[in-house]
Amino acid sequence: MPMEVKQILEKIRQPKKEGKEYFFALQIGTDFVKSAIWTVTEGQVKVLAIGKTQEWRNQEELLGVVDETLSSATEQFLPEAGATEPNKVIFGLPPDWVEGERIVADKIKLLKTLSEKLELNPVGFVVTVEALIHHLKKIEGVPPTAILFGVGVERSRITLVNLGKIVGTEIVKKSENLGADLIEGLSRFKAEAQFPARILLYQLGKVPDEAINKEEGALEEARQELVKYPWHEGRLKFFHLPKVEILSDDFDIKAVGLAGGYEVAKAEGVTVLEPAEEKEREEPKGLEEKEEETFGFIKGKDVAQEIPPEAPEAEEEERKIAEETVEEEAPIPLAKPSVEPSRFSFLIAKLSQFKFPKFNLAGLKAVVSGFNFEGRTPLIIGLVGAFLLIIIGGLFALYWYLPQAEVVLTMSPQRLEKEFTLKLDPNLETANKEELALPAEEVTATFEGEKTKETTGTKPVGDPAKGEVTIYNQTSSKKTFSAGTEIIGPDDLTFSLDEDVTVASESAGPDYTKIPGKASVKVTALEIGSEGNLAAGTEFKISNYASSDFIAKNENALSDGTSREVQVVSEDDQDKLLAELEGELKNKAVGELSTKVPGGKRLLEESLSTKVVEKSFNKKAGEETNEVKLSLKLEATALSYSEEEAQALIEEKIKDSVPSDFEYKREESEVSFTLDEVNKDGSALFTAKLKADLLPKMDLEEVKKNLAGKYPEIGKTYLDNLSNVEGVTIKISPPFPGRLATFPRRASRIEIELRIE
Repeated sequence: MPMEVKQILEKIRQPKKEGKEYFFALQIGTDFVKSAIWTVTEGQVKVLAIGKTQEWRNQEELLGVVDETLSSATEQFLPEAGATEPNKVIFGLPPDWVEGERIVADKIKLLKTLSEKLELNPVGFVVTVEALIHHLKKIEGVPPTAILFGVGVERSRITLVNLGKIVGTEIVKKSENLGADLIEGLSRFKAEAQFPARILLYQLGKVPDEAINKEEGALEEARQELVKYPWHEGRLKFFHLPKVEILSDDFDIKAVGLAGGYEVAKAEGVTVLEPAEEKEREEPKGLEEKEEETFGFIKGKDVAQEIPPEAPEAEEEERKIAEETVEEEAPIPLAKPSVEPSRFSFLIAKLSQFKFPKFNLAGLKAVVSGFNFEGRTPLIIGLVGAFLLIIIGGLFALYWYLPQAEVVLTMSPQRLEKEFTLKLDPNLETANKEELALPAEEVTATFEGEKTKETTGTKPVGDPAKGEVTIYNQTSSKKTFSAGTEIIGPDDLTFSLDEDVTVASESAGPDYTKIPGKASVKVTALEIGSEGNLAAGTEFKISNYASSDFIAKNENALSDGTSREVQVVSEDDQDKLLAELEGELKNKAVGELSTKVPGGKRLLEESLSTKVVEKSFNKKAGEETNEVKLSLKLEATALSYSEEEAQALIEEKIKDSVPSDFEYKREESEVSFTLDEVNKDGSALFTAKLKADLLPKMDLEEVKKNLAGKYPEIGKTYLDNLSNVEGVTIKISPPFPGRLATFPRRASRIEIELRIE
């Protein structure tokens, strides 16, 4: 793994500081940055805090986003007392930033500026994708063979890995079809052989905003898309149907911190405990799957029918000894008998190392009286040998018959969704498969309830303004105005006459002047409120008459006008109260009607209909009050049907839609109904939507047979490569030590449970 250590590693190391030393891990992607803080605790590199992922588009933005992600990591970091915040940093870089064992020149300049501005002390770097592979190897114990698929916002990075070695990396522009993107990237490798059937998805950059609050996680939608992709129709070949797994969002930055951390810690003189790695395998030439690397399962062959090669002489001798003491049920097939001896021979080899107690023959003679053992030493040896054989046979019987295994296979189902119209008919006696009609029964009951609700309506109340006005007649004829005649004052304030009034015509005055006729009358404002309290001398226009003919004035002020708002019952209050109480009674009706349905039948809640029998509000709309109460009586009716008849109809309808290698199970399906219409004859039409998880067909007896006698790691590899298997859990008891730990030799002692993912 590339690692560049600054001049600090070339100088004489300074004395170690008291307490722990903490480091930054900073991953720089093509358009994002991530950070973490790590240290060495008890000989192990541990990541203590993860910073927020930040995006950048140009080098001017890089300084700011790096500062933000390091700050967010520091906020989560709780150092020990007396320890200081980290300033040393190890960089995780994209492959195109590195040439050979060194960083390209322009990127070195960028990193130097970044370090100086943020006062960071760079101590080395790793290539991020190599750190990922290194971390996977540490976790799984073997060099990974897989396709690393980094999903970004605009681009995706595809890395082909074979036995921990990078075959190549391609970057493709992201489209709406991730499966096609992956095929496009893999096709550039120009590999004629098959590709590994393991795809590891990881987030390349910041999680999209629209995916942050999704319960299934940012990459689950991408995984589902790849799982459903028709790989068998593609132009590329895989070992098996590809299995898609998701790496956590912080897997890459943790890998940078851990993988780079081991190297930096060692360079700084810190003792690091690394997990023991298995011996490196010989790197294959290309991607062909070697038959000798199939872990006991040979592609295209039944291992149980294979005849193992002859064992070495020592193993042959042990086999002969075993045949003289214990009768084997059947030979144990192995893909590599020359490397791994049969388990029976291995058992004999182990038992031959045991030190059994030496018998005191004289004491034995005394105990077994009545026999003369003198001259019968061969007989005594024979008895001892028989005793030993019994012990060995008993131990072997326990090893053969006692173990049991429980295997749980988490399966990836195929989702089947169908929609069809279903008819429930109370007049029908038997189901009609052709018309998808089921006989139904009406269930009816009456429900009563009361509910009170606070009112929200308001209206003004008060008194109108009152007073007296004088009407002036400027015409030559007298005029009578009836009660109710309206007069209009300023701001269109309207008053009405309280009584009839007659006004005399105008008359001649001295010096040939004209004196208008006049009469006084009581008036009242048409609307309540203090706005009608007008001052004396206000002029009014009489409705429908010209002001030059008739006019009115008040000699005294108009008064007594008042107003205030009060809380009243509104029609909206009544409507909402009715809807709420009706909904509560409907929910009550569903529960009680269900108890009236006979056994084997189901109430179709969607068919529930109600009719208001009685309703009564304690207050009318417009009445002044703080709350209104409703008493309601409903009649509820719903249809019930036979679940068995419905399932039979559904299975008949979908049988042609179930693939031959899958099976439909009722318990893994659900049906929802939507009411379309109710006919006059009482029948109802529904849209039935079926969602079913189809289970892959699997010969469990054949699987048990193939597992019998296999080592757990070999059995797990076999199970992982079965079609549609997403997860495997194995429990073997009792837990025998070392090479004795295998699946039971007898297939009947293996239990397999299938679970839906």
